[in-house]
Amino acid sequence: AVHAGRQAIAALVESCGARHLSVATTRRELIGSLRRRLQQQTQAPHAPHAQQRGEVAAFVLLLESALELWYTQRRLLGPWHPECALSLHEVGAAIGALLARDARALFDAFPQWSTPTLAALAERRAVELHEAIARLYSSPLPPAP
Repeated sequence: AVHAGRQAIAALVESCGARHLSVATTRRELIGSLRRRLQQQTQAPHAPHAQQRGEVAAFVLLLESALELWYTQRRLLGPWHPECALSLHEVGAAIGALLARDARALFDAFPQWSTPTLAALAERRAVELHEAIARLYSSPLPPAP
């Protein structure tokens, strides 16, 4: 499933470009699908080693997709759009999950976060940005003049 998802995104990027709306939509659908799959797997007690490796690969793909989706959303919708908050939540959650499961896979896939400290900072920053955007849309509007 991870390989097929990666291939589908690559084919769309090749034909439409990385920032095309159809690529962003497919990334959002892939993130949702991976999230559902991972939730089902984490509910299964004592997963075999092969399943754990698949889980790590799914989190890496989820993080790749969420980052690329966030880059596109930021560029097309602006940094404070509510869709950016959703993607940042996925980024933070995926970094945290990879740190807990297989930090080496995170560092290999994302060399910019080559240590637990750098990855934890990135996770915290994604969560902070998510919370800031969410607050913008959850606070009541001031009264009209």
